[in-house]
Amino acid sequence: MNWLKGRWQLIALLALFILPTAAAMIMVFSDWRPGTFTNNGDLVQPAVQLDPSTWQNLDGETPALAGDWLLVMPQQSDCGEDCRGRLDVLNRIRVALDKDIDRVRIIVLQPGTRAEPVTEVQSGFLRMSAPAETLERLARHEGAAMAAHIVDYRGYHVMRYAEPLDASGLLDDLDKLLRLAKEEAERRAAEEAVSR
Repeated sequence: MNWLKGRWQLIALLALFILPTAAAMIMVFSDWRPGTFTNNGDLVQPAVQLDPSTWQNLDGETPALAGDWLLVMPQQSDCGEDCRGRLDVLNRIRVALDKDIDRVRIIVLQPGTRAEPVTEVQSGFLRMSAPAETLERLARHEGAAMAAHIVDYRGYHVMRYAEPLDASGLLDDLDKLLRLAKEEAERRAAEEAVSR
């Protein structure tokens, strides 16, 4: 009877190591993908390249935005109480990024120069105007009002967030994207150093 108990222990031990590997191989070769992803916002597929260089600063000279990640808040009218509350939330998200705060800019995208200035919220954002079709595309998606968008450092619109804004979800997604972009930049720099 002892020899039978020893065999079952050996079989269990082998199964513990072989079954997960076999399952992983089956998933890879069958090209299986999970039904849900870990992002909290709506992934823009395919990512659309916006051209923030065509947007105009409503409060002065238009700064260079190339290389910056953008949190874009579309606002089709003057900035009322809801708008100021959302802007305050975006500002808190940016502050929560800690050491990455300088990599992200907040843009309030409005229709034109007649929009009233937003004075009740701390600085750290730009009021800009964009072509009407761009603003309309960012303000609504499939009939739902959009609260905010993430535009990457190359100008690609990658994530959108509907109303009401899930602040912790946006922060989680932005943190992951910034970390992945940094890792990619470090990997490229290492490859370039090796190829020299």
